[in-house]
Amino acid sequence: MAVPRRSRSAIALAAAVLVAAGAGLTVRRLFAARASRAAAASAVPSGSSLAPGSTDYVVLHVPHIPGGINLDGDTDDQGWTMPPGPARTGGFLLANGATARPYSETRLVWGDGYLYLSLYAADEDVETRTTKHDGPLWLDDSFRVTFWRPGTEYVIEVSPKAVITDSIREDGGAYDYSWESGAHASHELDGTMNKPDDEDEEWVIELAVPFGSIGLKGEAGESIGFSVRRCDTPKQASRVCASFGEGATHARLVLD
Repeated sequence: MAVPRRSRSAIALAAAVLVAAGAGLTVRRLFAARASRAAAASAVPSGSSLAPGSTDYVVLHVPHIPGGINLDGDTDDQGWTMPPGPARTGGFLLANGATARPYSETRLVWGDGYLYLSLYAADEDVETRTTKHDGPLWLDDSFRVTFWRPGTEYVIEVSPKAVITDSIREDGGAYDYSWESGAHASHELDGTMNKPDDEDEEWVIELAVPFGSIGLKGEAGESIGFSVRRCDTPKQASRVCASFGEGATHARLVLD
C-alpha cells in the first residue's frame, strides 16, 4: 500500500528525532547549542579570541599598520582603512553587561614604535573643563586607558580637547602623576564643547602610546593587559561609565 506524501514526511521527521535522541541529543538541546554558540560569537570583539580554557578572558589581536597614520583626529589614513583593518573592542558595556548608550568604541593598530588607538564617543552634550596636563579629567567627559602587568598599572586619560592625564601605580598603591607616558593625542569634534543648549554628535581621539613607556619593545608576539573606560554625563541624566576589559571580562592585547 502506498504511503501518502504527508505521512512519509511525518515518518521521516520522527525518524530524525529518534536518531538524534539515540545520539544523546534532543532537538531542544541542538537549538540551545546553536544559540549558545551564536551568543558567544557575538560577544567576542572583532580581531579577538577567547583565551584557551576561559570564557571571561578576551585576547585582542592588534595588527601591524598597513600604511601611515597622521595624528589629526581624522581616522581616514591608510593605517586605519587598509586591510586587514584595526582590532575593535565593539561597543563598551555597562556593569550589567548591556551595551552603553551613548555608544563608545576603540580601534587599535601598531607600528613605528607606537600603539595607536582610535577612541570614538557618541555624545549629545560634550562637556570638558580641564585644560592643563595631569588635571582632573575624571570630572569631565573622558576616556581612561589602562595597560597592566603583574604589579604595575599604566593609566592614560584623555579628554575631548585631547588633554592628557597620565599616571602609574605600583603594587596597588597610590597613583603617581609624575610619571609621563609620552603619549600624543589629537581630536576631532562634531558639536560644540560646554554648550548644553545645543545638540552635539560625537568626538574622536587619536592616541599614540610609545611602547617603551609601558614596558614593551614593539615586537610581534608581545602582550599586555588592557582595559578602556569612557565616562559621560548625558543631558538631564546622571554620569555613566562603560568599559571594555573591566569587570568580569578581562582583556589582553597581543601584537600580531
